[in-house]
Amino acid sequence: MIIRRSNLKKPRTSRARAATVGISVATAGMILAACGSSSSSGSSSTSGASTTTTSATAAAAAFFKGKTITLIAPDNPGGGYDQYARLIAPGLAAALGATVNVENVNGGGTVVGTNQMAAAAPDGLTLGMINTGGDLASLVEKKPGQSFDLSKLSYVGQPGTSPSVFLTSPKSGVTSFSQLLTIKTPIKVVDVRNGTGDMFNRVVLGAFNIPHTFITGFTSTSTLKQGFLAGDGQYLFENLPPMRSMLDGGQAKALLVTFQPTLANLQASVKGAVTLSDALSSVSLGASQQAAVKEALALGGLTYDLGGPPGIPAARLAVLRDALAKVVAESSTIAQASKEGVPLNFVPGATIQSEVVTAVKNASLIAPYVNGS
Repeated sequence: MIIRRSNLKKPRTSRARAATVGISVATAGMILAACGSSSSSGSSSTSGASTTTTSATAAAAAFFKGKTITLIAPDNPGGGYDQYARLIAPGLAAALGATVNVENVNGGGTVVGTNQMAAAAPDGLTLGMINTGGDLASLVEKKPGQSFDLSKLSYVGQPGTSPSVFLTSPKSGVTSFSQLLTIKTPIKVVDVRNGTGDMFNRVVLGAFNIPHTFITGFTSTSTLKQGFLAGDGQYLFENLPPMRSMLDGGQAKALLVTFQPTLANLQASVKGAVTLSDALSSVSLGASQQAAVKEALALGGLTYDLGGPPGIPAARLAVLRDALAKVVAESSTIAQASKEGVPLNFVPGATIQSEVVTAVKNASLIAPYVNGS
């Protein structure tokens, strides 16, 4: 199981992740300072190593100057991946001295866009937002379509992630998640048969033994919302920010969130909803059910990752990672993210890379639930 948070009820906060950004930037500064001091220390071996490192870093940074980077958002404009991509693109362009173009490549619940990104030349000029947790769930399901190995992608970092929300139509008459635990008639849930929302749908409804019927055939968040508003189903489980307009407009009510959002405007959108960890602690479930829910929570934290194809040269990847860390820490990015209701909870690329490897080993815990029809 991935362990990113020491307490499931208290996910890593923006402040904690902001500290991580500070550490990353500070560390980079210390490395450069060390390089400068070692070159004048008189130690030939240290000086040689520092010169080599500095030269490689300088060459990698120079490579991006004046270049055009394609940043693939594997969903439609307005979707969660698109929001993060457009949020960080201007800062990345400034930090790298490059042009960063966001390209929407929707399809397959983000798989089509990630396939395209992963197949690109590993030169650092094609990046993409990655639905890592959802793609891992699809891997467990043995769903066709993925042509990439998640553990081998070049992870730049995670600018942020946000909770997923299980919501219902006001017409359903259900006002709390606890009501669903005693319901007898199957609820109708609209579902994109792929991705993080689908994983949460199947694990949570299955583990909590809530009778349900899935209404599938939707291909994106936008079509899912259209189906929900049209009354094709009265429930859905999706990432919170794209659902905010429906929640704030009274067209939907939040029953459950995977964790409490850090931004005040998102907290207002899910007022009254229970967190998944609190729901888990209030109900007696079997060991396998508990393990599946906890693993789903961990996988849900592996999303909105920025990465590139396997094999990006180490020095270039380091430059990209440092650029993302700086962008997420900038006051202009923080202000814009708050305005848009997009949480910033930075996680370094090396950490994401390690967590993905662990996730691949442990994702089978959700198999009994996601392998259904």
